[in-house]
Amino acid sequence: MIKDILNENLFNILTEASDLLKENKFVRVLAHYDGDGVSSSIILLKALEKLNIKYHSGYVKNLDNEGFRELYDEDPDILNIIVDAGSAQAQSISDYEKFIILDHHFYNKTDVKGININARDYGINGTREACGATMAFIFSLVLDESNRDLFPFFMAGVMADKQDIGGLSGLNKLLYDNYNIYSTKHVLNFEGNIKDGITYSIDPFFINLTGYPDDVGVLLSRNNIDANKSVMELTTDENKLLGNILSLKLLENNVGIDAIKYLESDILYFNDLGFSSKELNSIIDGNSRTANQSVPVQYFLGDESVENDMLNNVKIYKTKLIDYIYRANSEIKEEKYLRYFYSPESEMAGPISGAIGLYAMKPDKPVIGFNSGDEDIKISSRGTKSLVSRGLNLSVVMKEACEKAGGSGGGHDIAAGGVIPAGKEKIFIETANNIIKSQLKPA
Repeated sequence: MIKDILNENLFNILTEASDLLKENKFVRVLAHYDGDGVSSSIILLKALEKLNIKYHSGYVKNLDNEGFRELYDEDPDILNIIVDAGSAQAQSISDYEKFIILDHHFYNKTDVKGININARDYGINGTREACGATMAFIFSLVLDESNRDLFPFFMAGVMADKQDIGGLSGLNKLLYDNYNIYSTKHVLNFEGNIKDGITYSIDPFFINLTGYPDDVGVLLSRNNIDANKSVMELTTDENKLLGNILSLKLLENNVGIDAIKYLESDILYFNDLGFSSKELNSIIDGNSRTANQSVPVQYFLGDESVENDMLNNVKIYKTKLIDYIYRANSEIKEEKYLRYFYSPESEMAGPISGAIGLYAMKPDKPVIGFNSGDEDIKISSRGTKSLVSRGLNLSVVMKEACEKAGGSGGGHDIAAGGVIPAGKEKIFIETANNIIKSQLKPA
C-alpha cells in the first residue's frame, strides 16, 4: 500500500488533495510540456477516467510568473491540477485557491491558498529521487491503489528526467520495488534492432556512429553481430563485446563516468502496452519535443488511430536532433566556466545540451543552449552529477543570471532553464560564469 511507503505528512496532504479532487466533476490538468510532464499527464488523465471525472488538459511552456498567471487565468474557476511545474510559480496565483500542485523542482516557499505538494518539502531529493511522474503516480495511488497499472508511465517520466542514470534511488526506488510487475533485463540502452538502435541513439550519443548507419553496419559486421537482432536477443557474450566497444568509443571523447553508466540500463518490457521502457520513454519524449504532446496522450488513452503518426514523430525528432547536436558541437563557444551554443529550436536546446555535456567532451563545465527569438531568448542548461557533487547548482545559476539579464529562470541543480530579452546574452554569460566559478570546488 502507498501509505506504507510515504512519509506520513506527505501521505496526509496527498489524501487532502485526493478528497478535494473527488468533490469535482470537471477539472483541468496542466503539465510541463516535456517528457516527464507528458508522462505525468497520462497518469493523471487515466486516473481521472477511472473516477468518471471529466477533464481538459494543457501544457505549461512559459515558466515565468506572468506567463503562468495568464495560462491559469484561462480557467481559474475550476480545479486546476498542475504537475511537473507550479511550485516556483505559485506566488503568481496566490490569490486563487482552486489548485493542486504536484512538483519536484527547487522553489522559494510562499503562502498560497491552494495545495502545493513539492517532493522537496518532505525530505525527497527532487533531482534524483522523484520527478513529476513520481508525484503524479503517488497521487494516483492515494486516489486508488488500482492505479498501480500506471507504473509504466511513472517509469517513462523517471527516464525522461534522467533520474534512472546510475540506478534508481529514494522514492523512485521504493515505488519500483513495490509496484513493478514486469520482467527486467540489464542490457545495452537501445531500442529496436541493434543497427537502428545505435544509428538513432541520442542517449547515449556516439560521435561518428549516431547518425551514420553505414559505419554502424561495418562495426557490427566486423564483430560478427547480427544487425537485425533486438537488444533483448543479444547473447551475454555479444552484449559484453558490444558494450566494451561502445565504451571505448565514448572514452575517445574524454567523457565522464555518467556517460559510461548510461550505456547500459535495466530495460523493462511492458507487454500490456507492447513497448519496452526505453521505447515508451522515446515515444513520449520525442512527441513532446516536436510539439505533439497530445498524440501519445491520445494513443495511451485508447485512440490507436494515431499510432503511425506517434511513431513517425519520434523518427523525425531523432533525425533532426542528431543533426542539431553535430552542428552545435562544431560551433560551441568556450568560456572559462561554461560552454554555450545557439539552438535553432527551443525544444531542442535541452537535449542538445545534455548530449554534448555528457557524450561529446570532458564533463568539466556545464553546457548552455540559447535559442534566438525576436523578443525573448529561451535558455536550457545541463550539468553532470560530478559537477553537482563539486557544488554546481544550475537552478541558482539560471535564476540569478537570468534576473541580472532582465529575465527569469530556475529548475534543478543538474538541469535548469530560463528566458531573457534578446540581446542580453553577454550579461547572462558573464553573470553565469561568475556564479559557477563561486560554486565549483576543485575537482
